[in-house]
Amino acid sequence: MKKYFFIFILMAFCSREAAAYTITVTNTLPSGSGSLSAAIDSINAHTGQTCTINFSIPATDAGYNSGSGVWIINIVNSFMPLIAGNTTIDGSSQTANQGDSNAFGPEIMLLGNGTTSANGLILASSGNTVKGLIVSGFTYGIACYSAAAISNIIMDCYIGTNAGGSSAIPNNEGIAVGNGSNTNIIRKCLVSGNTDCGIVFTDSDHNAVVNCMVGTNSTGTAAIPNNFGIAINNSTLSIIGNNKSQRNLISGNTTAGIAINGTASCCNKVAGNFIGTDITGLLRLPNDNGILITGANSNIIGGNSAATRNIISGNTTGGITMNGTGTRLNRITGNYIGTDSTGLQICYNQGGVILKSNSNSNIVGDSLPGMGNVLSGNSEIGLYLESSDSNTMMNNFIGPDATGSGALILNDSMFQANGMEFNTVSSHNILGGYSPSARNIVSGNRVYGVIYYGQASYNHTIENYIGTDVTGTIAMKNATGICVDGASNHSLIANNVLSGNVSYGIFIVTTGTYYNRFTGNMVGTNAAGTDTIPNDIGLLLGGGTKYNVIGGTSAGERNIISGNHYEGIEVADVHTSHNQIRGNFIGTDITGNTPLPNKRGIGVVSNPASNTIAQNVISGNNSFGLLLYNNADSNRIVSNLIGMAANGITLMGNGGTGIVLGEACSNNLIGLVDSANVIAANDSGGIVVIGNTAVNNKISGNSIFGNMYMGIDLFPPGPNGNDFGDGDSGPNALMNFPVISTAHYYAPSNKTWVTGTLDTPNPENATIEFFISDNSFLGYGQGKTYLGSAHPGTDGNFSAIIDGVPAGQTITSTATDATGNTSEFSANLSVVSGIESHGENTFGGIEFYPNPVSENGTLSFNLDAESSLRVDVFSSFGSLVFSHDAGRFPAGFNTYSITLSDINKGVYYMIVRTKGEAAGIIKLVVQ
Repeated sequence: MKKYFFIFILMAFCSREAAAYTITVTNTLPSGSGSLSAAIDSINAHTGQTCTINFSIPATDAGYNSGSGVWIINIVNSFMPLIAGNTTIDGSSQTANQGDSNAFGPEIMLLGNGTTSANGLILASSGNTVKGLIVSGFTYGIACYSAAAISNIIMDCYIGTNAGGSSAIPNNEGIAVGNGSNTNIIRKCLVSGNTDCGIVFTDSDHNAVVNCMVGTNSTGTAAIPNNFGIAINNSTLSIIGNNKSQRNLISGNTTAGIAINGTASCCNKVAGNFIGTDITGLLRLPNDNGILITGANSNIIGGNSAATRNIISGNTTGGITMNGTGTRLNRITGNYIGTDSTGLQICYNQGGVILKSNSNSNIVGDSLPGMGNVLSGNSEIGLYLESSDSNTMMNNFIGPDATGSGALILNDSMFQANGMEFNTVSSHNILGGYSPSARNIVSGNRVYGVIYYGQASYNHTIENYIGTDVTGTIAMKNATGICVDGASNHSLIANNVLSGNVSYGIFIVTTGTYYNRFTGNMVGTNAAGTDTIPNDIGLLLGGGTKYNVIGGTSAGERNIISGNHYEGIEVADVHTSHNQIRGNFIGTDITGNTPLPNKRGIGVVSNPASNTIAQNVISGNNSFGLLLYNNADSNRIVSNLIGMAANGITLMGNGGTGIVLGEACSNNLIGLVDSANVIAANDSGGIVVIGNTAVNNKISGNSIFGNMYMGIDLFPPGPNGNDFGDGDSGPNALMNFPVISTAHYYAPSNKTWVTGTLDTPNPENATIEFFISDNSFLGYGQGKTYLGSAHPGTDGNFSAIIDGVPAGQTITSTATDATGNTSEFSANLSVVSGIESHGENTFGGIEFYPNPVSENGTLSFNLDAESSLRVDVFSSFGSLVFSHDAGRFPAGFNTYSITLSDINKGVYYMIVRTKGEAAGIIKLVVQ
């Protein structure tokens, strides 16, 4: 709309009369006696009275068009006189006086020639009513355009069409209200076919449009487009509709049904309207955009009841599009956007709600009952954010129908392509909230439920159901629940149900997609976490994504990732690294103590590296618990329960191997002494390392027991038909397991001395770990309880002092070389009793003094026969710190001096061997 209009020179009218005044128009002449122009001049002479202009023009008048049944007043290159105030111009009186000659609309038409020099009716005063006219072919059809033009009513008019309301005779602007013209009402008008705006409010407040058709024909079934149906420019407190009894039909317009523009446009209300549909609300009659908000703030679209609900559907581009800096604090509540008026059938926009270019701090939905929107049935997307920040979307149905229990389907396929998208550096937006009342149902979308793309950051998706119905108990599938892609980063996805989706519950992919957190979600289960609603795969980390955290260290951060058709979690692709999967239940219900199996727990495949899998329960799955395959490198797997329930007592094995390390998986760490895994009760092996290229995989400190077959299995075995002694290429370089020679228990010190050998190159660089065995029927141990470690000498021999393994217990061991290749478990060996000590520092006639010792001490002993003497000193942790062959001594009493100055202060254990066999153990204190 033009910023200028005309310059009014208003005369002051003074009147002492109070009686009503009526005058009748009797011809269609543009001026002169009996004309409308003369009637206006006449009532202007009756200032202060309530005036009425009626019409009674005979059919013999030259301006009568018998084909249309209307009387045409041609106004060419002139202005109608200004109207002084308190005047009713009643075109409907022609019907009362001359009969209903136009069954399709009003009988009186004001017709211009379409040039900028011709204007229709100008209301420059207050309290006027214009009714029952057709006003077409002007620059401005009807205008209220000064601060004095307040409280006027325009009703029952056709503005911009022919007599039948079936085709356009355009004004530039149909009805223009501006320059402080406030509290005007436009009611029951057909405002269509105008070149620019059907209705425009500029710098004017408190105006209303009710019960109008804007952009359609008179039956509301076909388009007669304005460019903009209704434009609100820098105006406040306008009401468009208000409720269903005052509903407008605003459809068929070229650019937008409603446009709200400018930073001064605030607190306007659009409620109860059909915007983009036909008069029934069931069929499409598109605007390009239903509502376009640009730079405006604090406007309300909708309400909290069926009466205030807008049906914003059928539009070519967006149902609602918000765009530009200053577009903020607007509220979109309680609308159907993309469905018909029943909320049960498709009536698509391309996009439901679109926020672009710094549209910030708006609210779509509300946590209060009835305030959420149905954003469903749109061809492309329900809700889209681009370069927009700090918006909140809550309590909406994004994909389902208005019941939240039915999907919108076309030809056996979900219709709406995508539910919600954060795109192009949008940040600090929230989908959902921290209470169930804020929950969105994002389900029934053909592709994605929620999308993160284009470096979107700090956007949070919280407390939503994504892939289920409103109850959280029945699947309503998206193809994928959430896609986090395109370098989207630092977002929190928490406390959602991500279940029932065709492909993935969520995938987090591509380089630059970093530092996202996924916590507290149900993935593959119902909302209660007690039954399955499967995705194909629960969660994927892939395509080079890094630094994401799945789960956390607290119970509230734990994800339940169970019940999925294939993997609970898949980690894939080169450069997918430094992600953490921590503290989750994978394959169990919400208690962690009852199986809800995935087919497989976690798969780490195709080059991912340096990821951490820690503190999870990975149990109850139908196949393996954890698979690393195809160049999965340098991943860290610690402190997990794999085959055991969360209570740490109940066995809940996976249906296959606990952990599989497949071809080309190298440099992975499975456990540490202080952060060991429990790998138990799995239906195949505990850990299997497969293939010649799976090397340098360190397996340390774990509790491995009760698995169906071997605790650690290097497969295939070496050429001699076993997995040891070959030193050749193969899984973990076919690292030899140790051979335990002796295991003696010394009751007074509650220590066990273990000796043995390791046949491997550079044995001094290897580490031997000792375990209490679970006495596997295979005769080779599964190491249930970690006991300690030792390092062999250069000859491969090793000795170790370990805590409290009484006689009769069975021990086993593994060996790990300097590059991290860990062997299978060694053959089981039963512990036997050793020589008993007779004091703190003596045993079997052998004594060491002084004890405590600082530097030098003396060993005294009495030999029955000539014998060799060897002394080994071990730390309290079992590490060998001193070893010395003293030589041979004759029978009888002997002494031998030992220097311990190189040993740090502490508690140690001294093993003395005579005749090559253990004679006893002495607790030694160095000070």
